[in-house]
Amino acid sequence: MASSGSGSVPGQLSVTFASGVVGALVVLVIAWVMGQFGLFGDLGCHWRPMPNRDAAYARLVWGGIFGLLFCLPLMAGSVVKRGLVFGIAPALVQLLVVFPLMDHQQVLGLNHGYTTPFFVVLMGAIWGITSALWLKMIGG
Repeated sequence: MASSGSGSVPGQLSVTFASGVVGALVVLVIAWVMGQFGLFGDLGCHWRPMPNRDAAYARLVWGGIFGLLFCLPLMAGSVVKRGLVFGIAPALVQLLVVFPLMDHQQVLGLNHGYTTPFFVVLMGAIWGITSALWLKMIGG
């Protein structure tokens, strides 16, 4: 039986998708904790990154899809830099596509407060770094 380790294309796709899901799970937990303590609202952001279970599930799947970016051989030597650069992608999609086109909100989500873009970028950075660290830990 042939092995589908992380060196094969299916193996690489699997581990990068999984790392993206792990990153998204960490972001969901952090967002939930911040929401429970009212930190978003206290800092001028009224965006709810995890409004319900279906949204949480979608974020996990999209986290995995964005995790496929880690298949690209960019900045493979620096986990943090790589995570930060790849973390820009989901943040930009949220700010420039999801808010205005899918949620019918203002571009950058500014109707949720002027600090919303900061929190979206912060969550993207957390996702990227967590995903990159997980990928490094599992040897992907």
